[in-house]
Amino acid sequence: MRAAQTIWRLSTVGCWLALASACDFGSKRPLPQDPRQRSPHLELPSAKPPSRSPDGGKESPAASAIAEALRSVHEQRLPIMAPRAQPARLALGAGRLLQAAVNKVVVRDAKSGEVIVEAPLDAVSALGQGSDGSLFALALSGGVRFLPRQNTAKPFPHVTFFPGSELFPDLQDPTHFFVHLPNDAQLYRYSFEAEGGAVLPIDAEFDIPGCTSSVNLLRDGAFVCSTGSSIVRKAPHGLKTEFKLPLGVAEPLRLLPAKRLDEVYAVSRSGEVAHLRLAAGTPLLARFQLPAPPFAALGNGQVLAFVLVTPPEPSEPRHWKLLITDLDGEPRFQTELPERSAAADENWLEGVVSDKNLAISWTGPEVAVGGAERVQLWDYTQGRELFAR
Repeated sequence: MRAAQTIWRLSTVGCWLALASACDFGSKRPLPQDPRQRSPHLELPSAKPPSRSPDGGKESPAASAIAEALRSVHEQRLPIMAPRAQPARLALGAGRLLQAAVNKVVVRDAKSGEVIVEAPLDAVSALGQGSDGSLFALALSGGVRFLPRQNTAKPFPHVTFFPGSELFPDLQDPTHFFVHLPNDAQLYRYSFEAEGGAVLPIDAEFDIPGCTSSVNLLRDGAFVCSTGSSIVRKAPHGLKTEFKLPLGVAEPLRLLPAKRLDEVYAVSRSGEVAHLRLAAGTPLLARFQLPAPPFAALGNGQVLAFVLVTPPEPSEPRHWKLLITDLDGEPRFQTELPERSAAADENWLEGVVSDKNLAISWTGPEVAVGGAERVQLWDYTQGRELFAR
């Protein structure tokens, strides 16, 4: 009996060893598949990249068709939303326009568009205008400043400026400026004249807590932002005040200055513009509706400027428009803007919006739209284009 049990155990162990050997063998050299069970639809693709043809690395017809179909879907279906922080790639000063071009900044005459001076500058972050009519630019390697009526660029050290940051002039002192970093409750004040090494030192810090929208500058030098349910106003050397949004007023995307220092225009993503007084109860003075959602919005206390973009419809392509209204919402000037198609090798959204940056003068009736490769400037009181470059 014991001999029979021993023989049975040995045979069982032998079977397990044989099965293990067969599995190991199968992992190294699979058994041939019955040709009748093969399906051409289940075969793996070639090891070569499918997006390239074997004749010189050109894009294959299939990949080209896919890319073209994707671009068509973007152009006909994808809505374009305004960014939380409005990019600053143009700035208007005293009779001059500053443009962030490729690897440089260009100062143009605001009447003719002719180049006055340019300075090499890589990776430009933002442009700004001072209360004295000066123009300045921040970049990864440092910054440059152009004083009024001077044709030379004055360099200054690097300033921390992450994507989504915002740049503002100091309206009380043109030798200083402010930077607001994204997701930060601080405003950082810098001096152009400060002595430093590779990095410009921070001159002062001011709290502006609770912001869920972009920060905006009012005509008296105070800053405002939205917290979702209220508007916060903070002067750099003053107290913070908070005003509840009136019932039925949507959360602002932008807060624009009004003629009165205690009033603002709250612009929502849907294009509703509410005229509010920053006082007890936050009175709603008036409101109007833009004809399309705003991609960019600015104000100078005299007019409101908007770059509008219509959502694409199956039978209607997307349209871009520049609209200037008075402070009551009545149109004063409007013009269609050209739509730029993104190149095949660039991000579609970045390519389409690259020339839709907005700038408005605080001292004259000039407004500009453009980017690194193209810029247009208009006199909105006369309703005519001054130049296009």
